[in-house]
Parts: sequence; C-alpha cells; structure tokens
Amino acid sequence: MPTIRRMPVRHALALSGFAVLAACATPAPPPPPPPPPPPPVVEAVPYRPLPPAGAAYAMAIPPLEADGTRHTINTGLDDNETIWNLRSVWNVAALNCLADEHKAILDGYTAFLKTNAKKLSAVNAALDKKYRTAAGSVAEGRKARELHMTQVYNYFATPAAIPAMCNVALAVSNEWLQSPPSDLSAFAAAALPRFEAVYLDFFNAYDRYRAESGAWDARYGAQYGASQPGYVAVHSGVQTPTVPPPAGQVVDPDTGAAIPVVGETPPVTSTPVVQPVANGQTGAKP
Repeated sequence: MPTIRRMPVRHALALSGFAVLAACATPAPPPPPPPPPPPPVVEAVPYRPLPPAGAAYAMAIPPLEADGTRHTINTGLDDNETIWNLRSVWNVAALNCLADEHKAILDGYTAFLKTNAKKLSAVNAALDKKYRTAAGSVAEGRKARELHMTQVYNYFATPAAIPAMCNVALAVSNEWLQSPPSDLSAFAAAALPRFEAVYLDFFNAYDRYRAESGAWDARYGAQYGASQPGYVAVHSGVQTPTVPPPAGQVVDPDTGAAIPVVGETPPVTSTPVVQPVANGQTGAKP
C-alpha cells in the first residue's frame, strides 16, 4: 500500500495566504501616454548682410579678372604715372584726413611737393605731352587728362576706404619726414601699392558682401525682402546712401580735375539694421 505524504500544515496555510493576497491585489495602472511632440522649430531669419565700412548697398567695383587680379586706375602704370598717382592719393589724404592724429599727412605732403618741385613739374609736363600726342591737340589732350584725373581722384576718395587710406598716408608721411628718399621713382613704386592694397581689401570685402547678400536674397527675399533696406535698394534700383556725400571739391591746379573732399569720415559708419518681417505681416511686396 503506497505511502501518502502529508503537506505540513504550516506550508498549506502559507500557500493559502498567497492565494488570498493574489486574489485581492490591485491591477497595475496602465503606462502614461507618450508626451506630445515638441513644437516645430521656428527658424530665426537673419537680417540681410550689410556692406563693408558703411558703403552703399549697390556700387560698381573693378571686377576680378580671370587671373584673380583687378584692373584699376593703378594697373600698368609707367614711372611718371606712378609718381603722379602717388601725388594724387597723397593730395586726397591731405584734404580728407583731418583728425588731429593725422596732422603729419599734410606736413609730409607739403614737404613732398617742396622737395620734388622740379621733378614733379617735369613729370606733369611729360604726362601733358603724352595726352596731347594721343588726342591730337592741346585742347583735346587737356580734356582727356582732366577726365582721367577726375576718375583717379574719385577712386582714391572712395568714402568707405578713406579711414584705412588715412592710416597708410600717415605711415608714408612719417617715413618721408623722418628720412626723405633721394630716389622719387623708387619711393613711389614702393608707396603706391601700399595705398592700392587698401582699395583692393575693400573690393574683396565688398565682393563677399555681394555673395552673402545674394544668398540671403535667394533664400529669404521673396518673403522678408520688403523689410530690408538693402534688398529694397538693390532690387528697386532706388539707392539709399549709407555714407555722407562729398562735402565739396578742390580743383587741382596742374590738371584742372576736381579733388573730392568727403570730410572727416568715422572709422565705423552707422547703417540701419532692421529685423526681418514676413510680407504677410506687413502687407508689403518685394
């Protein structure tokens, strides 16, 4: 006869208790719903890029050639033209760099003219003859040279470049006053490129501005362009000057050309910056 094993009373009671507890346990609450998706990120629209040094929103600058250079009024000069262009930019500096710290510019320019009076007179006569020969008459030669010199002076009087040009003129003037060179041609050949570098730097900066503003126009112009003065100026053809107009002019006694006098130009020109606003919010159209 098989033996029947009896469960101890203690174990039986324990199992019964577990069964009662399991029957009375509260079911676990359902997991919470997933959080709502984050709101879409609203793109912060930047304002339209500004021209360098407070220049106009649109202006003509010498283009880059295929070899990466720019053809300017200082390209391909002979010895006489180099000397005369140095005289011209120094003249522009003497009339436009009027801050107290720039006093040496006028002193240096005056000494330059006095020391080289005979040489400069000979250079001037040689250039007159060159224009007279090319034009076929004294009157036409004078007219052609005056037109060219007006372009030279306007180039050197580019308002946005004047602050940096004044710094170069101050350095050149101090060097001249401390140790006047005996070879004017060599001095001019070394000094003029230092001035030219100022204008080339400005043109390069302006090219970067045009590329950046063009990219902004392509991306944001249709919706936000109407709120940006630069976009309106460029695409409407109505220019808003961002630099002070010339304060006057002085006639060069040797060439008859007008030398622009811009006046004291601060290193930083204030240019309005407007937060871009969509056309739908303004009712404006680009």
